[in-house]
Amino acid sequence: MERRDPTIGQRIVQTRERKGWKQRTLATVTGIPVPTLNRIERGLQSVFAERMVTLARALDVSADYLLGLDENPTPRRRTPAASLPPRQPRTRTRRQSAVPTRPHTTAPVG
Repeated sequence: MERRDPTIGQRIVQTRERKGWKQRTLATVTGIPVPTLNRIERGLQSVFAERMVTLARALDVSADYLLGLDENPTPRRRTPAASLPPRQPRTRTRRQSAVPTRPHTTAPVG
């Protein structure tokens, strides 16, 4: 089988072993089956975004680190919402009807 991305698998193995975890422990924590983890760690299976986030959170590292985009394994903490600038209210635009309307007229009776 062709190796997909050895960096992700290698970093998962290194981080998992640093925590003293076996694959079965990581599988239990993440809900990812052991055979799937095995293939991911060997670089034989791609990792979907949702699983990447799950693995990063379980291993307490950043997804960027697992992806090889950052050498610092420490996850960046989110900025507290209180320090973010207030959101601007969205302006609503009136949607045009797809069917043109005709003006209402009354025809003379009789």
